[in-house]
Amino acid sequence: LEVTDPNSPHAADSRWAHWFGNQHPGEHNAQWRIVGMVDWLLSDEGADCRRRSVCHFVLMTSPDGPSHGWYRVNAQGMDMNRSYFPQGADPQRQAHEACIVQKDLEQLMTSPTPLVTVWSMHTWSGPVEPILLPGPEIGSVLGPWENFKDILLKHDPGKLVEPLKTGKKPANTNQWDNGPHLQFGVTNVLCEGAGDWTSKQDCLDAGAVLMKSIAEYYAGTKPARP
Repeated sequence: LEVTDPNSPHAADSRWAHWFGNQHPGEHNAQWRIVGMVDWLLSDEGADCRRRSVCHFVLMTSPDGPSHGWYRVNAQGMDMNRSYFPQGADPQRQAHEACIVQKDLEQLMTSPTPLVTVWSMHTWSGPVEPILLPGPEIGSVLGPWENFKDILLKHDPGKLVEPLKTGKKPANTNQWDNGPHLQFGVTNVLCEGAGDWTSKQDCLDAGAVLMKSIAEYYAGTKPARP
């Protein structure tokens, strides 16, 4: 799903591009969180963000998973979150769906609006917990990552989201929460949490908090590529 304003006055190469995906088909709270992001983005409040950004969403990497009872794996029995190849998508070794999604991500990186953030959306116990691997725009074109942390706190009076923190740069790995950072150098976010929530509305609201905060931190237009 791609959400942007086709009539935006901003050129394609001056818009920020963000990608959000869920790799585990049984982690439904993360999927409702993504729906909350989409709902906010399509609201009147999200209009300026639609003009200044292009947002891509993969709500469920394996859409046939839930009906078969596959919580973390696909029909091959492979964990799709352990199937990212920083060297490039590999149809011979990679989980089928993960390969398709990575190929699409690689194409987006060559588009006029390449991605600046990639979010791996998951469900675990406790509040939503975003862990950031900063890309080159953070602390240079944009303010330091702590500014993003403050913005998230401001938009979260219900304390649905844990304070943003940063993770250590990983060694070569095959996970979606750091693979795109290794392959492209982009900002990568592992977004866990909300597994013990029973309210769909809390998940939707947490998604709105995240999207609203992304819109504020990535306000303005992206500098032109050199």
